Amino acid sequence: MAEEVKEKSTEKKSKKRPSKFLAIGKYFLILLILGGQGFLAYAVVHKYYPNIYEKIHSNQPAESVIYDMEELVVNPSGTNGKRYLLVEISLEIAGEDNVPEIDKHLLELKELMGETLAARTVNQLVEVEGRENIRRELIWLINSKIGNRSVRNLYFTKYIMQ
Repeated sequence: MAEEVKEKSTEKKSKKRPSKFLAIGKYFLILLILGGQGFLAYAVVHKYYPNIYEKIHSNQPAESVIYDMEELVVNPSGTNGKRYLLVEISLEIAGEDNVPEIDKHLLELKELMGETLAARTVNQLVEVEGRENIRRELIWLINSKIGNRSVRNLYFTKYIMQ
């Protein structure tokens, strides 16, 4: 029995509480790491931000040009020629130097846009969400044909479904 009492007293002595220094040290280390990361981020942004800002904003011309295209008439998919869509499109182009490039590829662009619109069903052409998808696809199509991102926006100035 005396041995059991000795074992219990030694167990209590071996179960020491962690020191407050270790707990405070952990928090201090976390605070030091976060502070160091914050300082490093500030130093990087302070050093490189003016160059990044200038590079981003130097590529975009301040002016934009509206380019009006002729009307397109297409038969939607699945209508057997009984219905048609009349569309007039205006393009917002970044700078006047891109207008000759569009003029150069105008016939190909009209053909590609006509095929894209004719591949849609009436429901896709009538719904607002479908029109937005078509608008984004036409912007991508024109930019890929021209070879640069000159088209900023595309507007349907006339959109008649008959």
